[in-house]
Amino acid sequence: MKSRLYALALLTAGTLVSCAVKEETQANENEKAYLEAWIHTHHPDAGKAGMGIYILDDEPAGSGKAVELPCYARVTYTIRDLDGNISSTSDSTVAKQLGEYDKSYYYGPRVWSVHENSLNKGIEDMIIGMTEGSSREAVIPGWLQTYNRYDSEEEYLSKVKDNSPQIYSVKVIEVTDDIIQWQIDTMERYSAKYLDGVDSLFYGFYYKQLSAPVSDETLHTDTTIYINYTGKLLNGQVFDTTDERIAKDNNIYSSSKTYAPVEVTMSADSTEVKLDDSDIITGFAKTLWEMKPMEKGIGMFYSEYGYRTSGSGSLIPEYAPLVFEIEIVENPDGEEE
Repeated sequence: MKSRLYALALLTAGTLVSCAVKEETQANENEKAYLEAWIHTHHPDAGKAGMGIYILDDEPAGSGKAVELPCYARVTYTIRDLDGNISSTSDSTVAKQLGEYDKSYYYGPRVWSVHENSLNKGIEDMIIGMTEGSSREAVIPGWLQTYNRYDSEEEYLSKVKDNSPQIYSVKVIEVTDDIIQWQIDTMERYSAKYLDGVDSLFYGFYYKQLSAPVSDETLHTDTTIYINYTGKLLNGQVFDTTDERIAKDNNIYSSSKTYAPVEVTMSADSTEVKLDDSDIITGFAKTLWEMKPMEKGIGMFYSEYGYRTSGSGSLIPEYAPLVFEIEIVENPDGEEE
C-alpha cells in the first residue's frame, strides 16, 4: 500500500526522472506528496487548517472556555503514526488495550502551556480554538513539528526536515489563564476534603499535624533526624515511599531499593536540608521545618515548591501539587545523635 501511495504521490507532484537530468527537489516535497496521497486514500473528507494540518475528526463541545494564546490547557491525548502505531498516550484505557499499561505511571490530564512558541506549530494550530470538553483528531506533518515560526507553509516545508507525520487525538478537559491559581484552588478543595480545611501557612504551602511531638524543640539546626515518608499526587497516586508495604500496595515496589527510615540532615537554612546527603525539593524541606521531634504530619505544596513546569519522569506530571506524609522516628540503629 505504501509503495502504491508513493507512486501516486510522485505522479501527483509531477516528478519526472530521466537518465540525463537530475533535478533538485525542495525539502519535504516527496513527503508532502505522499501525505496528500495518504489523506486522499484514507480521509478524503479531511479539512486542511492552519499551516497545513489535516483535521480528521472534530467533536465540538458547548460554550466552555476556548483555548487561545496565552493559556494553559489540561488535555488527554494519544499519538500514533500513519500506520496506526501508538507512540504515546495519557489514556490508561488505551495503554491497557496495547498491553503497555503500567500501574505506577501517571495517566490522566496533562497540562499544555499554550504560549508563544511553547508548543510545536502543528499542535498549536490543532488546539487553538478548541473548547473545554471538545475532541479533535488531526494529522500533523513532519515539517510543522517545530518550535520555530515562519510566515508560510512553503517556508516550513523548506526549512524543517527529518520529522515524520503524526496523528494526534486530543480532548480538552479544562482551560485556565492562571495555572498557579488553578493549583491553589485544587489544593483548597483537597484541604477541605482530606485535611479538615487547614489554611495555608503561606502561599502555596499547607501543613497539618497528625500526631503531636514529644517536645517543643525546633529542628532548625545542624542536626540529624530519621524519617519515614510517603509522597503522592492529589489524586491519591503514590510515587515514592520508605514503606515497603505501601510501595507494594501502590505498584511502585523495587527490589533494588531499601525500605527503611532515611537520614535527614537539618540546617539553619531550609535550602541546605539534605536527605541521605542529597538535595530535596523545597516543599519537602519546608514540611520538615514545620515539624518537631517525633511528630507526624502532612505537607502539601504547589509545583513551584516541587517539580515545577516539567514534572518528574513518568510518575509526576507537570504543574503538579504534591502531598507528603512524614513521620520523624528514632534512629533505626539505636544510636544517640
